[in-house]
This record gives sequence, C-alpha cells and structure tokens, in this order.
Amino acid sequence: MKLTSESAPQNQDLNKSMRKYYNKRQKRMYGSDSEDDDGKHENKYVELNQDVVKLPTLHKREEELYFYDNFAYPWEKDKHYKMVYQLEKKFFPDQCFDKAFLEPGGEKEDKDVKMDVTEKKVEEFFKCLKKVPSEVDNAVPFVSGWSSGLPPKWDGSTGAVLLVNKPKGWTSFTVCGKLRRLVNVKKVGHAGTLDPMATGLLIVCIGKATKLVDRFQGMVKGYSGVLRLGEATSTLDADSPVIQREPWEHIKDDDIKKTAASFCGEIWQVPPMFSAIKVGGERLYEKARRGENIELSPRRISIFEFHVERSLEDRQNVIFRVTCSKGTYVRSLCADFAKALNSCAHMTALRRDSIGEYSVDDAWEFKKLEEEIPKSYM
Repeated sequence: MKLTSESAPQNQDLNKSMRKYYNKRQKRMYGSDSEDDDGKHENKYVELNQDVVKLPTLHKREEELYFYDNFAYPWEKDKHYKMVYQLEKKFFPDQCFDKAFLEPGGEKEDKDVKMDVTEKKVEEFFKCLKKVPSEVDNAVPFVSGWSSGLPPKWDGSTGAVLLVNKPKGWTSFTVCGKLRRLVNVKKVGHAGTLDPMATGLLIVCIGKATKLVDRFQGMVKGYSGVLRLGEATSTLDADSPVIQREPWEHIKDDDIKKTAASFCGEIWQVPPMFSAIKVGGERLYEKARRGENIELSPRRISIFEFHVERSLEDRQNVIFRVTCSKGTYVRSLCADFAKALNSCAHMTALRRDSIGEYSVDDAWEFKKLEEEIPKSYM
C-alpha cells in the first residue's frame, strides 16, 4: 500500500487552515515531529508495511470435534468419535489416536513395530471424552425374578429388569404393552424378540434400564424345542399350513447325531423371510405377506451346543436343545438341519430356556405379575 502527496488537493487551492491540516496529517504519516519539515516529503512515496497478526486457531479436525462437543446431540457423539477415529487411522496414521497409547520414546526405539490397539482400549478412550460421565451406565439395575421378588421402585435411578415367561400366542410387543400399563412407566423394552408361537424367557427392561438392552441381547441364549421331519411350511414353523412334503423314513438316528455335530461352531445362516428384520425401512414379514421374495445375505452365527434326539412317541419328531449366539434363527437352523439330511422340516415348538446367566425357571408367570404388582404398590 503506497500513499503520495498527490492524493491531497494542491496547496495553491487551499486556504491557510486547510493547508495547516494537511501538513499535520503528512507529519503523522511520515513520523516526523519537527515543524521545519513542511513540504520536505511532499513528492516522496511512503510504503506502509502492515503487521499481520496470526491468531491462535484450532486444527481442522479439532474444530470438528469442538463443534460436535458443543452442538451435537448427546446420542450422536460416540458415533462421531468412532467415525473420526477410523478416518484418522486410515488417512493420518502418524497422528491418529493410536499414538496416545504408546509409551514415551517407544516409537523412536522400534519404528518397525506397529502398535495394534484393541477395540476395548479405544472405547475406553472415547468414554473419557465425555464431559459428564453417566452414573446409570455403571450402576446395576434390580433384576426381578421369582426368587428375588419385585423391585422397590420401577422407575428408580437405575430402573428395573424383569424376567418374564412369555405365554404362547403373545408377541413380545404385547408383553411390553401390558407391562407398561401395569407398572405405569413409559419406557419399557424387551431384550430379544420371541415369536408368537414360542414360549420361555423374555427379559424386559423398565425405566432407565432400557439403556442396557444391548447388553442382554448380546448374551448367549439357550433353546429347546421340537421339529417335524418331512413337512415344510412358508414360515418354517407351525403358524402356517404345510406346503411341501418329502420322505423322511430313510433318516437314521446316527445320521441325525452326526449332522447335528456338523452344525456346531461358526456357520453361515440366511434369515427367514418371515422375520422382523428391516429392509428398506419395512419389516421382512410385511413384504413376505404381499408375496415379495428378497434375496438375503447370510449372517455369521455361532452354535455352541446342538443336541438332538428322536421322539419315542412319534419317530417323525425330533427333540433338540441348542445354545447359540445373538442373531440365530432357530427356525432356519431346523430347516437347514433337515436339508442336510436330504429332507425338509418345520419347527412345531420352541422354548427359550436361558439368556446368559438368567434362567426361565426364575421367570415370572404373567398372571402372577398381574396379581402381585397391584398388591405391592398400593
């Protein structure tokens, strides 16, 4: 930026007061304190060098985290932190969060060793970023079973977990709806869907315990039931009529036990069409009722135990007990089991015996709950 004396009007056209004003302004610009310098720098150029001040700014990624800390919804923060961690680990391996777990000087001593941080450490690191730690996440809710009795309060600081023996013909949603009106608490959710024809243990989380639904869903589950060889249905269970018949008389007891042993371990399973999985924002059973057929990708599941035994009353029926991981569809397991025996089958009865350490033997009968809850909370 350059300024000259030509930017001001000519001194000949100015009166005495205006000429005095412009002379003083030139002195201030030139930095002269002497009054004898009038007109000395009249035809010279003056270059003003601006002093650029660099204010302290955050890194772009730090600005992003700061924005989400202040403006994002609380339930979106963990998802964002994990996303940023994965992106930084991919595009900025030298500046990613993995370096936070290295000991001082460890990287310089051995540069060829790559630090592999487990998911548990990463999750603990992101939990430390929360400004206000939640006490409810660490607290254990009251687990109400037949042996422990009813909780002192349903909507307490940690909520309550109720073990229910689901009646046959009820959906899991029906059980939650009836309990919602019975305990007078809005937040009620179950930890694992049971089909209407199935019975057995249903874990229902009430109040603030609904935050622990994922914990119960990930537990190992145990089932027992009956499958019928040689007959297949569209829903793979007894809720629909038989649409296919195949011979089953050739199946021997040894073949059944050998085939059951081959299913133990990690296997791939295709979910049934009549299931609650959402595809395109719609449940699969709704599409199946309209006659739509969708190709589903197989899922990886784990079968820890699979015991089968022929029924003594009817050789066509097979009694089974299975211990499996989350996401296992026992109906599909029965159909795949019969297919391996060169036949077909459908499930006629199913009971969930256990979820983790919780057993159906300690679960409440719903009729008993309807009697005890009004008496205990009058």
